[in-house]
Amino acid sequence: MGLLTFSINVTVDGCVDHREGIADDETHAFFTRLMDESGAMLWGRVTYEMMESYWPAVARNPGRGLPVTG
Repeated sequence: MGLLTFSINVTVDGCVDHREGIADDETHAFFTRLMDESGAMLWGRVTYEMMESYWPAVARNPGRGLPVTG
C-alpha cells in the first residue's frame, strides 16, 4: 500500500484563507518538496482552479516545483 499524505493550510486561529498570510522561504521549500515527491495529487475545485494556470509551466519543467511569481 502506498503512502497517503493530507495537507491543509490553516493558521492557529482557524483561518484557511491563503491571502491572509505570506509563507516564508522555508515553508515554500517544504511544500514544494512534498509536491515533488508525490505520485498523484487530489485537489478540491477551488484549489484546482487557482493552480490550473501554473500546470503548463510545471509540465514543461518536471521535477522543478511550481514557478515562483510576484
